Amino acid sequence: MKYSPLYIIFNQACKYLSEQEINELKDKLSKTNNKQGKIFLRIFLQNFDIEVFKDKPLILEDIWLYNYIKYEITEKKIPRRGLIEMYEKKYSIKNEFYLLKKILKI
Repeated sequence: MKYSPLYIIFNQACKYLSEQEINELKDKLSKTNNKQGKIFLRIFLQNFDIEVFKDKPLILEDIWLYNYIKYEITEKKIPRRGLIEMYEKKYSIKNEFYLLKKILKI
């Protein structure tokens, strides 16, 4: 994987939030000493409703993030394989295509 699972989740979640909500979430997350792992995830989940990934996805693959958070993350492990890996591959291809279209003005 190119990015950490929590980075991918946070990056996509920011697309659902307003500028003010993003800044509030960043402030809360920045107060923690541990920017990786369970503490980051706990604070993130307390301040972001992941149900929007399921109920109102911006892209179809956002449901994968919901399922990853609900079913693949355990108390002991935040896996780098599974749905998050599939999401990163598919989403990064879409982002690269979007950037290419923007550059070439297709």
